[in-house]
Amino acid sequence: MGIDRAEDGDAPARPPARPDGADAAPPLDAAERAAEHARYRARVEDYGSARDAWAEAAPGLHAAWERHVEKYPERERLAPRTQPDGSWEADGGRKLSPEQNLEVHRGIARIREVGEKIIIPGMRALEAQDPSRCLAGFEHRFKGEDRLKEKVTDRMRSKGYKPAEALDGIPDALRFTLKYDEISYTASAQRDIQRLEARGFTQVERRNTWLDDQYKGINTRWREPESKVTFEVQFHTQASLEAKELTHKAYERIRGSASDQERPVLNEFQRHVNSMVPIPRDVADVEDYPPGDM
Repeated sequence: MGIDRAEDGDAPARPPARPDGADAAPPLDAAERAAEHARYRARVEDYGSARDAWAEAAPGLHAAWERHVEKYPERERLAPRTQPDGSWEADGGRKLSPEQNLEVHRGIARIREVGEKIIIPGMRALEAQDPSRCLAGFEHRFKGEDRLKEKVTDRMRSKGYKPAEALDGIPDALRFTLKYDEISYTASAQRDIQRLEARGFTQVERRNTWLDDQYKGINTRWREPESKVTFEVQFHTQASLEAKELTHKAYERIRGSASDQERPVLNEFQRHVNSMVPIPRDVADVEDYPPGDM
């Protein structure tokens, strides 16, 4: 599931950071896509060596992040809390009135009810159709309520949304990650997209970011047609999932508390980690959806 990168399942959009609000890159024209495919083919020529290189590099990448944290300690954040009057407050001046807080709480409860009754059983049934891959991080399928409220208040402030409208626009309140064997990744992911459609879920969006330098994976958004509840499904290999989890804190800092001095260092850390991830064969053939709309 959108293993929420540990806690926050946001998945990246086009560089420099991740989806959920980031501006998308303009669609590639035919010549640009041909050039991307040529670069891609060169990078996957020796997949086995790339996989071994990732395994060897991973411990050093984790150590590099620990050194970064020592150099750039994260500032303390005010813990989210509900006040005696029913209002809600969090770091960064985020606030919900008692009425707004209740509205968001009820909206989250509805998402979870639809998830438990309809969407999760559908994802479990899909998982059972092919034992070669699995739902990873299933325990993180629901984003935490306080984190959702932070996102709601951010969207209310930046876009002028009402609470319910802001909550409906968050794609990963319910999220899943499918983890595949690298060799069968592309064909298996394509089959699972077809299986999701066959189960009656409506595909809303698909982003293939395997050719980007800040994040590797395929991120999709779906809608349960009767309730209109949306959810996210990410498609990863073992290595791309490890890279996502390793860079999650960097991503969070880029979107939040990073200083002007730290931000380029974080972008370079994400780029370096993802440059080591082996790219599955034929994955560049998985097009964005809707075409040209990313």
